[in-house]
Amino acid sequence: MIWIEEDVIMAISKELKEELIVDYPTFIENTKKFYNKEISVQDYKGLSGPFGSYAEKGANTGMSRWRFPGGVLDQDKIRFVAETIRRYDLKVPHFTTGQCIQFHNLDGDTIIKLFEECHRHGIYNRGAGGDHPRNTAASPLLGLYKDEIWDFSPYVKALSEYVLTFIKDIKFPRKFKTAFSNGQENSAHVTFKDFGVLAHPEDKTFSIYVAGGLGPNPKMGVLVGNHIQPEELLYYVKTLALIFSEHGNYKNRSKARVRYLQDILGGPEALQNTFKTYLAKVKETEKLTINPSEFIYSINKHGQVDPSLQNSRVGEQKQEGLYYVNWHPYGGNPSQKQLLQVLEYVGGLDDEVQIRLSSDESMYIVNLTADEARQVLAITENGGTNDFYNSVSCIGATICQVGLQDSSGLLIKIFDAVRKATNVNSDLLPKFHISGCPSSCGTHQIGTIGFHGAMKVVNGVPTPAFRVFRGGNENLEHEHFAEQIGTIVSSDIPSFFVELGQILTKANLTFDAWIQIHDADFDELVSKYE
Repeated sequence: MIWIEEDVIMAISKELKEELIVDYPTFIENTKKFYNKEISVQDYKGLSGPFGSYAEKGANTGMSRWRFPGGVLDQDKIRFVAETIRRYDLKVPHFTTGQCIQFHNLDGDTIIKLFEECHRHGIYNRGAGGDHPRNTAASPLLGLYKDEIWDFSPYVKALSEYVLTFIKDIKFPRKFKTAFSNGQENSAHVTFKDFGVLAHPEDKTFSIYVAGGLGPNPKMGVLVGNHIQPEELLYYVKTLALIFSEHGNYKNRSKARVRYLQDILGGPEALQNTFKTYLAKVKETEKLTINPSEFIYSINKHGQVDPSLQNSRVGEQKQEGLYYVNWHPYGGNPSQKQLLQVLEYVGGLDDEVQIRLSSDESMYIVNLTADEARQVLAITENGGTNDFYNSVSCIGATICQVGLQDSSGLLIKIFDAVRKATNVNSDLLPKFHISGCPSSCGTHQIGTIGFHGAMKVVNGVPTPAFRVFRGGNENLEHEHFAEQIGTIVSSDIPSFFVELGQILTKANLTFDAWIQIHDADFDELVSKYE
């Protein structure tokens, strides 16, 4: 049997590929000047961000962000990433909530070389930062879900390629995020993205949400297209791009995001009306219809169903006899050694095996036989095994130049405290989200429990702390931003989780079940630690 899957190699034109690297010499020049201390941190941020790189805390090192549309790595990319980690000794990898991989603690020369080498291997990091379209996110198992009736991955690939053309054609005030949901799960947060695409498998159409976003002044997206034909998708993204470029705030960067269009234009209804007007003009003047056949390829791999393969991190694909394995390194921070083990084993398998990065900082290794899945399970043992240990954190203030507190460090301290505690069943604790600052890179605003870095004055002394949020929800038809309910100093948060875990264990209830009738008790527990 032949199964139809997505094209894993971006069908990017030769002309666009050349455009995305034409100003590489300028990046080289500016990067050398910065690491020679000839350019300030603030000035360099605007120069390096468009190339997927930012300086880190202390301004002596930097990071390189690698864009993978839909989170997909084919075999060429898997092998390239492994070889590059070895050749440049990339010690600090991080899986992001944008389905990218970042490498940290790099010197300027390495950052320069990585950009060009990635480009040659179809990893287009131009626009991975700065005022540009960011990586297109998608449901991580698209095309593989057991009960899936519509694989719309060709449209993910088409949109991913198309938005790259905006880098040269449209000047954005700030970042522009796009995402897809399969209509069952919302891990890519389509209903609160700049441009979100919600699939309706029953009639193979899309609904389009725009001008949503996390961070300061979060907004739910506004519905501007209901059950549209998928071939018309690019008309909608071009329409939003034009509205944003003409009405976005170019003067105040704190308000230079798509979500502020709701306020600028006079509310959601006014945005809908403006969108309708612009859409009609775009359809009159441009030809942007998608031909999905250009983005499809066949997969011929077969396997044998193995009922003995039972593990919470393993799932059966719709392709008979094939499996996927989930790996969630704590906080999306795998060790160099373990990541290399995974990449080198997976990169030694057949060309149909892929890696899919997820917005919760997980990695899925897909298109595996049962025996291959067992091998992957064995080399990915060190990672999350339940919701609690699959919690999400940004890289944090030890590395990030804008971070306020050490989110990644706090995550590990919480895990360590819960492991050592008595009378705590971690299976009952929820997945939580930590951001080092209000920007919500750790998506704390949609977490059942969320935190963002802050300071708290204790006995007259400013002390590292985190603001506490509860009640966020990313699930479709239940989306809700979390409510801030208090501030706890960083050193007390592990004890807070231990006590919460003891309460849940005594009640023998999951947090989701317990909080339904105990929200006041939760708030009281937070107050106890304030």
